[in-house]
Amino acid sequence: MDSLENKNRLDKIYTQLLHIANGYFFYQIERSERNDELEALAFLANSAAEELRDAFLHQGFVDLDNSYDLIVQLFFELDPNGQITRTNPSVEALLHYNEGDLNGLPFRELLTKDSQKGWKKLMEASNMGRVWEMTVKLTFIERTGLHLPANCHIVHFPQKEREKGTTMVTAFDMARNARSQGPHMKKQVEQRLRYHNLLPKPQKRKTYILHVTDFENLRVAERYIMEHLDRPLPSIKELAHLCGTNEFKFKNGFKELFGMSAFQYQKRERLRKAHILIEHSNRTILAIAKTVGFKKGNHFAREFKKRYGYTPTQLRKLSK
Repeated sequence: MDSLENKNRLDKIYTQLLHIANGYFFYQIERSERNDELEALAFLANSAAEELRDAFLHQGFVDLDNSYDLIVQLFFELDPNGQITRTNPSVEALLHYNEGDLNGLPFRELLTKDSQKGWKKLMEASNMGRVWEMTVKLTFIERTGLHLPANCHIVHFPQKEREKGTTMVTAFDMARNARSQGPHMKKQVEQRLRYHNLLPKPQKRKTYILHVTDFENLRVAERYIMEHLDRPLPSIKELAHLCGTNEFKFKNGFKELFGMSAFQYQKRERLRKAHILIEHSNRTILAIAKTVGFKKGNHFAREFKKRYGYTPTQLRKLSK
């Protein structure tokens, strides 16, 4: 997993996920014959991109007439030797090249091996002495190694009769229309996902503004919990009284400050202390469980594994 090759494979997966996050679903990771975790991740990333593209274009999540435009994705002008003379700015952006890097580069070098073979056969079989056009699917390789499949329309214009001339390669793509109603579209997508139980129902969450005195009061409860991990947690009413506030303010203020309830906070700190004691002391696991407030060893073991993914016994063996 630490080899340079695997690092490059991970970089491609990371780049693919970044593209997906930014709304670009047409990139693909080159598949290999390996049967490992990275290959599985590559498959999942490619599948996610395909599913999202199909959902947006074919399942009615997007009103194509209003929210998407047909634009030129890639445009290449090639000289008689098949070298690139001009491109549109989108080529450099999509394939991640700097301005001017592609000038003079053989067009075939931007293609995958399979597309290179198809391109070579096409050029050899075509009559370069007359105007001709054809639509083929080519797969480009962007600079980080991801694949960019594209349906390309190729037009050849001879320079003179029976002589090679200029070849134009153009690919089209669907792009978001900046004038589209983004919020409305997002609302429609969320409604459809919730209808199929693929998205949880929105929950209203109030934010409680904490003042300096609130911080100080809640820290009193935190210190009490930390100093009495072996004891049952007092009621919310008792904790609020300890902090000099009411139950409502304590309950909501504690969750706002610590991101969890007082009970959840106590359990987290109990398990954290137990983890340290198991790893760095010779005390029995049952004694440690009682020290942090768990009366039954099986209950302690269950909660410990739920949090850390391994049992107290497994941790003790690894610590020796």
